[in-house]
Amino acid sequence: MNETQTIAAISTPPGEGGIGIIRISGPEALTVGAQILRHPSGKPIKTWPERKVRIGFVVDENGEPVDEVIFFYFKEQRSYTGEDVLEIQGHGGYQNLEKILKVVFHAGAQPAEPGEFTKRAFLNGRLDLTQAEAVIDLIRARTDLAQKVALQQLRGRLAQVIKEQEEKLLALLVPIEAALDFPEDEIPELQRTQALIEVRKIRRQLEQLLAHAERGIILRDAATVVIAGRPNVGKSSLLNQLLGEERAIVTPIPGTTRDFVSEIIDLDGVPVRLIDTAGVRRSDDPVEKVGVEKARQLMDEADLVLAIFDAATPLTPEDQELIQFLNAKPALIILNKTDLPVKVPVESLQDLFPQAQFLSISALTGTGIKELKTLVRTELIGSEGLEEQPVLVTRVRHKEAIAEAIDLLTLTAQGLEEEWSEDLLAANLRAALEALGLISGRSVSEEIINEIFTQFCIGK
Repeated sequence: MNETQTIAAISTPPGEGGIGIIRISGPEALTVGAQILRHPSGKPIKTWPERKVRIGFVVDENGEPVDEVIFFYFKEQRSYTGEDVLEIQGHGGYQNLEKILKVVFHAGAQPAEPGEFTKRAFLNGRLDLTQAEAVIDLIRARTDLAQKVALQQLRGRLAQVIKEQEEKLLALLVPIEAALDFPEDEIPELQRTQALIEVRKIRRQLEQLLAHAERGIILRDAATVVIAGRPNVGKSSLLNQLLGEERAIVTPIPGTTRDFVSEIIDLDGVPVRLIDTAGVRRSDDPVEKVGVEKARQLMDEADLVLAIFDAATPLTPEDQELIQFLNAKPALIILNKTDLPVKVPVESLQDLFPQAQFLSISALTGTGIKELKTLVRTELIGSEGLEEQPVLVTRVRHKEAIAEAIDLLTLTAQGLEEEWSEDLLAANLRAALEALGLISGRSVSEEIINEIFTQFCIGK
């Protein structure tokens, strides 16, 4: 990416719509605008009042009108990207917007890369990296709660917490570095007791962020919940009940589901990816065998397994095999078909799953489905509300950086207690500061920056 180039892209989704937006950003934004925009009278545009909506025409290189549009201009100090930005709003529709964009390119703008507008906002200091990442999270939010958390991050809530800890670490590091660099000067001796108190405070603050990170990541990425059991225990019926629609085919014939079926639902603000898998059983059918192996793989990778057993039929060898496979995996144990005479009481399974939660349901009638949804949500994020959390970490990258900073602060605290030399203390503090810089973007590599912004759509 060349930040000196003027870039342009369509910023609205493809398809028909009342309005389509083309964004132009860079030092030549007004030069491009002057070539392609005309007053309704047909005269060239000569003045560009900031943030004032105007009506006119886009014309091609021959002066022929392409579309009637409105347009407005933002100076670099007050634009999204930190550069001059010209925004053109034409009539929606793929063909019309592509034609306008072609005219814009002919006038000298270059095609924008995915996420390049937001990347320029970050590089120009308009957003820190957590805020830039929140833009894509806000666009992709699947639930109201996920949207709320992304908006908080876009407004700088996480950025502020990280910045405060960076400033505290820097305040501890500067006098140590000064004493090491200028040993001949009369610099006050390190107050180890006070420094230890400060290090522990910073570590506690970071530990609070880390404590809720897994739940924050679920809000952003969606939890994976796999429905598993032997054939014909009601897996597909349960999926349909949870979705509230007939998504999976239900028949009395075992082995109907040979591939997995996946859908996302909203459990009171928590996005959950539900996967209905092939029935786990031994089979000579090569297609079914592949489906069973895929089911096992999905269970291995799941955040939670809904293990279903047929309450109206005694446990089978296939049930026993599933029980062994699920040992030590996060699972809810569900006894289905309780609308029929029960032959598998809950007590018979509780000894096999001493740590698991149990629930009896009927996927046919819907009995117990509401309770199951509540139980799944609680298993994934706990019983306390995430709405009350002032700041949530929502990315694995952030979680790992915070965990690294905590480990380094633990070493620093140990060094302060055991009278380690100042150069060792400074090295650990410096490394902790660098770890937090990976979150804010202060010390992040160009490779990570590029990886983050390639996740964006073109035009944002």
